Amino acid sequence: MFRARMVAGSKNLCPRVAVCVDKARSYGRGVLRGIAEYVETFGPWSFYIDPQAAGTYNQEWLRDWRGDGVLVYVESPEVARRLRASRIPAVEVFGHRFDLRLPRVSNDDVGIGKLAAEHLLERQFRHFAFSGYPGEDWVARRRQGFESVVRHHGFDVLAFLCSRNHKTLAGFEQSQQELTRWVQSLPKPAALMACSDRHAQRILDACRRADIAVPETMAVIGVDNDEETCRLSNPPLSSVMDDPRRIGYEAARLLDELMNKKSRPRGLPSILVPPLGIVTRRSTDFMAINDAKVADALRLIHQEGFRGLNVNTLWRRLGISRAAFYRRFQKAIGRAPHHEILRAQLDRVETLLVQTELTLERIAELAGFAHPEYMNVAFRRERGVSPGRFRRRQHAELERKCR
Repeated sequence: MFRARMVAGSKNLCPRVAVCVDKARSYGRGVLRGIAEYVETFGPWSFYIDPQAAGTYNQEWLRDWRGDGVLVYVESPEVARRLRASRIPAVEVFGHRFDLRLPRVSNDDVGIGKLAAEHLLERQFRHFAFSGYPGEDWVARRRQGFESVVRHHGFDVLAFLCSRNHKTLAGFEQSQQELTRWVQSLPKPAALMACSDRHAQRILDACRRADIAVPETMAVIGVDNDEETCRLSNPPLSSVMDDPRRIGYEAARLLDELMNKKSRPRGLPSILVPPLGIVTRRSTDFMAINDAKVADALRLIHQEGFRGLNVNTLWRRLGISRAAFYRRFQKAIGRAPHHEILRAQLDRVETLLVQTELTLERIAELAGFAHPEYMNVAFRRERGVSPGRFRRRQHAELERKCR
């Protein structure tokens, strides 16, 4: 492995490596963790880190630099050309374009699309949709994987592509209105894959504008598992979990080989890293329901279940008899309506435990429990752990990820 370079008249020096990623996103932070893990084992390296790199750079970026390697986001063919001309070993870690003629480690976007499709098919939906951005290779690959699996099962996919670059707020609003009209036009119930978590947030906003219940009328899944984005979405967003840590590790390993001249940059195959799996949250935690009354009941439960809604109020609001309501609900969902209300309450408890420092007494009140003791008993029975221990575990996990 590349450990040090001999320079005439000086001591051994660490290889000088520039790392240019966008640390503001969870993907970039994961890539940095993977690079760190590699260098902790096979380093040391001397780093220049640009934590705000978005794939485009000015003309002077590489001029007169005599470094040994670059791990970099690249969006521009001109930037890729300058990198190739510099003869500095470089590995691209963004993977948005496959025409840059640079060694690359990136997501398996086709595999991401396939995994999202399998997740939604398991929920017994029969209408499917995809939304993303036009002219983006990575979006096209995710769409390709999604459509291939859905069509293999005999269903079609309706697609809508909308710009993510808006010069004015009015331009964004117009685009969002178009997206809302498209979401309204889809046959229901539907399952939709968004190309990313950020775009999935736009989909959820469009559903709110169109008064479409998620996930009861439309299930939505994103990509990246950006925890802040997913947990702050309403409802919390299910997402395909990619593996940026492994991308960073494999990219550092490949760069080490290039700096050691153990590999030649031309003709190197792309290293595509498969997704880790699906993190299921509320936006897809649902089986497709064709019974309109049951779908309405579920929407009410998840909107009002922690505000004192009970079964008697529910079946009266739906305008059907108690016996018919119980029979249809059990047939469609496989559990009784009071169990679903409890489930909605406990989901609310989980959210408040993780996102707030409120007391258990206050959380019980906000989740619709008459007594904290009953909340504690129900939470332990259904989740296998007490609310206090659940909170401590979640906080410890968050601290570990932030290190």
